Amino acid sequence: MMPKHIQYVTVFFLATLLWSCEGNRTAENTEEITVDTTEQDTAQVVRSGRTVDDRLESLRGWMNEKVEQGDSSIQREWPDVKDDFRRRTAEIDQNLDSLSVESKAEYARLKQRYERWENRQERRQDTPLDVQELQQWQEQLLREFEDVDSISPQNVREAYLTFMGVVRAKRQNWTQNDWDYVDHVYGLLNQRRRQIEGEMSNSDKLKVRALQAEYLSLEGAADAKSLMQNMRN
Repeated sequence: MMPKHIQYVTVFFLATLLWSCEGNRTAENTEEITVDTTEQDTAQVVRSGRTVDDRLESLRGWMNEKVEQGDSSIQREWPDVKDDFRRRTAEIDQNLDSLSVESKAEYARLKQRYERWENRQERRQDTPLDVQELQQWQEQLLREFEDVDSISPQNVREAYLTFMGVVRAKRQNWTQNDWDYVDHVYGLLNQRRRQIEGEMSNSDKLKVRALQAEYLSLEGAADAKSLMQNMRN
């Protein structure tokens, strides 16, 4: 039988060894948790960070979305729309010097575009469009596509071409009031396009975007011309 003093030494040795192993496991586990937490925090910072260029891109998308909405939808959320625009531009203005020359020029164009659009929206709220006259404009601008709900993914490109053909031919004689009706029809056409966009071909999507850009350019030129005339009067 093993002497008692040897038994005590053996038990003490085994206990020490077990404590040491457990301590190593605890240290290893603690180190892994620390690394994981750091990586998660870093990922959250990266995800939440937004540069001023990101905010400019977001403003561009926001503008396109709002301009394409119908009048009734915009009127319901009009105070929030104005507040949202001012918040977005204030965030960009805080870091305006970080933008490139090209981005600053685009930012200026977006603000001018918004100002024209806001003026038109407020004018419409003060003087709503006449329903019968709107129907006449819709027929004149869209012709065989005047029933907007019947426009399909197969002919939406032709609907935009028809609309822009009339705009190119007749815009020189339009008053600011006329442009309000034209812009409303344009909004209806855009709403229908959004409903069927998932079924449109890529080539049709590209062509429609080009036609939309042309329309916004012509509309902007008309607004600038009207502003100059008002300043002279």
